[in-house]
Amino acid sequence: MELFLVIGGITAAVAIIAIVAWLHEKKRTEALEAFARSLNFSFSKKGSDSLIGSLNQFHLFSQGRSKRVSNVMKGYANDIDVTIMDYRYTTGGGKNSHTWRQTLILFQSSLLQLPAFALRPENLFHKIGAAFGYQDIDFDSHPTFSKQYLLRGAEEEAVRNTFSDDLLAYYEQRKDLSTEGDGDKLLFYRISKRVSPKDIRTFMEQGFALFSLVKTES
Repeated sequence: MELFLVIGGITAAVAIIAIVAWLHEKKRTEALEAFARSLNFSFSKKGSDSLIGSLNQFHLFSQGRSKRVSNVMKGYANDIDVTIMDYRYTTGGGKNSHTWRQTLILFQSSLLQLPAFALRPENLFHKIGAAFGYQDIDFDSHPTFSKQYLLRGAEEEAVRNTFSDDLLAYYEQRKDLSTEGDGDKLLFYRISKRVSPKDIRTFMEQGFALFSLVKTES
């Protein structure tokens, strides 16, 4: 009898956790949909596989499995094609599996003419890798940036030319950003961090500030 009570208690606890999580996601989706309407952006609760496929040139989208986009907000702001979305994927397996969730902003514009690059916070494994030849584009003029971030790109000279003093200073003032660029696309996010609905506007402003530093002058 006691065993059945324990099992029943565990089952009830799991059900309560699932309901709370569902309500949290429902509230998040409703808040983001309201925000999208305030910008006259379209909104889709579930993103499409084609959207994921259109971004497979980016490092982030080459990672893991079970890739999903959701809460997709899409529209134009300052004559720039803007897409904001939640994105998740899973790495590892079994007890070692981990699901990464983050909010992304994708800018697409003819004002962008970017070499392919990927920037993310530098960690200990990156530093060890650099000692064995793993690429990390550093700038002697900006040691703080070079210490905080891992920057990679096949066309190193073109990447260096993209990262102006103002852009390097932008990153030096912010420690946890990730950015990827390729042609007319710019992807902006923080690894494994979803932005709360109340902070989405600020997140957009940060993204547009970055966009202004990498765009080609019209």
